[in-house]
Amino acid sequence: MNNKLEHLPSLQRELIRTLTLVSLGWMLALFLTLTWGVRHEVDDLMDDTLREAGEVIYGLVALRPNLPDEALGELLPAPPHVERVVWQILEADGSLVRRSHGAPRPPLLPAFHAGLSDGSGGWRVYGMRLLDRNRILYVAQHGAERFESRYESVVFVGLSAMAVSVVFAVLLRRRVAAALHPLRGLAAQIEHYDPLRPDTQLPEATRAEIAVVRASITALGERLARKVQQEQAFAAHAAHALRTPLAGMDAQLALALREVDESARPRLQRTRAAVDRLKRVVTSLLALFRSGHELALQPLTLGDLTRQLPVENLSLHLEGGPPLRADPDLISAALANLLDNAVRHGATDVWLSTRREGQVQCLCVRDNGPGVDEGRRADLQAGLGDTSERAGSGLGLRLVDLIARAHAGSLTLEAGPGFAVSLRLWERAGADGQPMQG
Repeated sequence: MNNKLEHLPSLQRELIRTLTLVSLGWMLALFLTLTWGVRHEVDDLMDDTLREAGEVIYGLVALRPNLPDEALGELLPAPPHVERVVWQILEADGSLVRRSHGAPRPPLLPAFHAGLSDGSGGWRVYGMRLLDRNRILYVAQHGAERFESRYESVVFVGLSAMAVSVVFAVLLRRRVAAALHPLRGLAAQIEHYDPLRPDTQLPEATRAEIAVVRASITALGERLARKVQQEQAFAAHAAHALRTPLAGMDAQLALALREVDESARPRLQRTRAAVDRLKRVVTSLLALFRSGHELALQPLTLGDLTRQLPVENLSLHLEGGPPLRADPDLISAALANLLDNAVRHGATDVWLSTRREGQVQCLCVRDNGPGVDEGRRADLQAGLGDTSERAGSGLGLRLVDLIARAHAGSLTLEAGPGFAVSLRLWERAGADGQPMQG
């Protein structure tokens, strides 16, 4: 069952996969959007910085237009520093008057252009004329500096946004898993749900979707319980109704055997044997469908099990083994059906043994009859789980299998010689036919 479930699509895995893909798409779209937005905002900010730097220098030059050019030369004195924004003051003919330490000697623009423009060498330049209209001021920033600023801003904002997105994606995955937890809880509750036992009723739902599923399962369970109860009541009543006539038939046949001549005796004996087999089937049905369905588990030895079994024309060989913990009526009914099956197929000897495999008990029954070939054995085994009319197992084997299932076990047909079966019984089967822990 679990292996089959592993190959089915999982709702949780599908939701998490979809959530992961959406999160990845969201992070990619967010990163691209932030990259585009930050790049333009940083460019606008740096262009505004160039414009404001030009206006500041313009104001300083306007306050003191006659700088001591001859004494200072073209470089304005300044302490050691890294210039991120450079400037030039040129004559109208393009000759250099002043420049900052990082500015090149050639003009930043080959021809004057007021406002912002891109110059040669990768410079972003803001140009304006000074007061006397004979001099030009250029303020510039190199493209590498602007790229570094854009890159750092994009990386910082992008990584921060992606980190926040990852955190929320993880939280959403956990939330999805937590939201689906009631479904897993419902599956565990359904596994132990028995419509015939009020103490296993499903608890109240905590989600609207689960409430619908719970209501459907409960309604189905109620219908199944009514059907099972009707079938069990019918089987029990039928068995009770048949037992009295069968006892009368057996008594009449016993009297007839005393009164008829020898030529008719074999026929009456065969008829009485058939009635006896039918009585054992009815007894098995009564034991299986008795009211309450509580297993009366007791320790049983092979001697206990065979003390009152019909063994006419059959030699029993008890090979021993550990005692079984099982319901004596049900196990006796199972053995009676198996022994009757052995007699009907010509067996004269039957060997019984027990063994243990942990908490699983095995009752092995083998006869010296003709047995069945491998193909027929496979058909019989498959027929035990088939409830259709095409099932290959007879009523006797089905009853034995039902008794094994009542002990949370199974009936297995073993390889020969003869006809061999193994009843696997759980040592601590509960009232619902399920294994009990502890």
